[in-house]
Amino acid sequence: MPATKEQIADAFERHVQRFGYGKASVEDVAAELGISKRTIYQHFSSKRALYAYIVDRVAEKERARLEALIADEPTWRAKTERFLREVLGGMRVHIQETSKADWMAEFELALDAMTEAYGTIGTELVRRGHAAGEFTFADARLANAFIGAIATRYGVIVREERDYDADEAVVAAIMRMLGRPDAPGEKEE
Repeated sequence: MPATKEQIADAFERHVQRFGYGKASVEDVAAELGISKRTIYQHFSSKRALYAYIVDRVAEKERARLEALIADEPTWRAKTERFLREVLGGMRVHIQETSKADWMAEFELALDAMTEAYGTIGTELVRRGHAAGEFTFADARLANAFIGAIATRYGVIVREERDYDADEAVVAAIMRMLGRPDAPGEKEE
């Protein structure tokens, strides 16, 4: 019986986890599953497309995990802070577990998938936080773009200096950007 798309993706994900993206091969996945490379290419146009599929699956699971994690926080501000800490912490763990070469190879694909997953949550948090009067920054889409840019650049810094840890400073800076209604001069009229 031919391997399903999910079985192929599961096997490739195991290989990436074990050997890294650069050393994981379609040939080894085919051998493990007892199928031809052609069968894999019937489901995925390339190794990159296969990896993109895996990243999308991981991003969707991460989005669901984060939504559940922040659900019980009492305010939109608290939800946002928790969300930011989790994203930065997860990024830090991934960087520590991934070789520099693999991280650079994965960066573009992972960035797109995670930006979409995190962006959905981040935009909604800012939108709802502003509606509740907890944030002064009104443009949720723009705020999320800024947050994504800050987190991405911070990830590059951490990638280069693995011991560098300014997670709390990054969270505080983002929260200041979003505004605090109780701070003088922050509340929009």
